[in-house]
Amino acid sequence: MKQGKGMFLRAALSAILPGSRCAALCVSIALTGCFTEVGNPGKTQQVNATFTIDYADDPPALPKRAQGSVGASDTIRILHFRFNVVEVNYVTTANEEGRIWKVPDSLGQNIDFTGQDSTAVLPPVQVPPGDWTIMKLESRIPLHDSLRSDTLDFAGFRNPGYIKGTMVTGGREIRFVCQFPNDYKINLVYSQAALEKWKHGDAYDLEFIFFAKKWLSAIQLAQAPAFPDRFGDPVVVIDQEHNADLYQILWDSFFKSFNSDKVWKENPVGWPAQAALGKISLSNP
Repeated sequence: MKQGKGMFLRAALSAILPGSRCAALCVSIALTGCFTEVGNPGKTQQVNATFTIDYADDPPALPKRAQGSVGASDTIRILHFRFNVVEVNYVTTANEEGRIWKVPDSLGQNIDFTGQDSTAVLPPVQVPPGDWTIMKLESRIPLHDSLRSDTLDFAGFRNPGYIKGTMVTGGREIRFVCQFPNDYKINLVYSQAALEKWKHGDAYDLEFIFFAKKWLSAIQLAQAPAFPDRFGDPVVVIDQEHNADLYQILWDSFFKSFNSDKVWKENPVGWPAQAALGKISLSNP
């Protein structure tokens, strides 16, 4: 890789403008199987990745949550949360660009943030040795169907376009499903300071974290209107057709609830009109 490319990438990422593209990251590397493994035999460093959900009241280095929304005594559990990782790139201190994972399928590799599906992960890979100054994870947001609450089977609900969870507050359990933001792609950007904490000897142990309590603290979930599911039990549905005002708030809060330094939203021309789908049953997709 030529010197100077990393300088261009760093400048582009520091701007982080919604809707922009970063063609410099599309390095021409032949793909073998489902992931790209880059490195020189005998002179590599391993990269591992974990995806987790954190339930801390006020995560370090994140804005304080709104008072009176999600309390310290409230118990939140995310039961379903999938990400579609397209690729992960980095720039070294020598201004060289590298690619850690690249998924040929444009929809990306399905990742399970809850950890329930042991197959929905990024495998360890070997890359050339070096220290990184910036890293970017690109993820496609799944297409969103329109949900009919009266067809919803909460226990079996696994639609990739929604987050599913429960919150126990005041002795009452609130079941909810929330549609992902109506964006095409989101990119999580991590600075050198964060990356240095993940460097252990000859390996990088990357940690991608979503702070669930931080996300939900933006709304009063306990006061949100619920809808009966197919069995007549209440479920708080938050999407473009149900509780639309809360959906807009959680849309914005979603991007502030990762452990990344910056978030870059990327939408094609004409989005989101082309993402519109008809109303269908989402009882057990």
